[in-house]
Amino acid sequence: MSSATTLDKKRAALAVLVPAALLLGLTTQVWASGESRDVLSQAVTDVTGGAAAPGVVGLTAVCVVALLGLMTGGRVIRAVAAVVIVLASLGALAMTLLVALRPVDTVADAVARQLARTTAPAATGASTAWVWAAVVVAALLAVGAVLTAVSSRTWAGLSGRYERGDKPASGPRGEVRTTWDELSEGRDPTLRDAPDET
Repeated sequence: MSSATTLDKKRAALAVLVPAALLLGLTTQVWASGESRDVLSQAVTDVTGGAAAPGVVGLTAVCVVALLGLMTGGRVIRAVAAVVIVLASLGALAMTLLVALRPVDTVADAVARQLARTTAPAATGASTAWVWAAVVVAALLAVGAVLTAVSSRTWAGLSGRYERGDKPASGPRGEVRTTWDELSEGRDPTLRDAPDET
């Protein structure tokens, strides 16, 4: 992949977090609206994104968690997180698109839940502009997730100071020496992490 399409960590975070936040916000809006032809429920039913596709909220949260793994994990964790973030973003896109393309089923299912029925009644339904906006944002999230996953192969892990290093040196009687011991003896333990000066 060319350097022009490779994202650094800051840009990758923006490419995932911005559409993820927007998508979560859009789930609070009405995605489908219609009427049931059932005798017990003939009023207009508005279905929000969270009610129409609750999995979108969960998958978007998974994308954010996977992004954290890509940012901070080692090579194996990044490889797993890359797969997770791509699959979760594609899943969120598929669920959002399904609601947009099947508003009648969305309204009917919502009415069935309200009436505590196992079968959905006949209904009318139409998609709103909010769900199509959610589809666009979910597509942006998927693109950002793919670019982030691919770019993460070139990222370095956290600094060595955050990784588990060698065991602390032992004293003459086998006791483990601590950083405080070195400070009390007049040595600076931070010099071990400093680069060698030539």
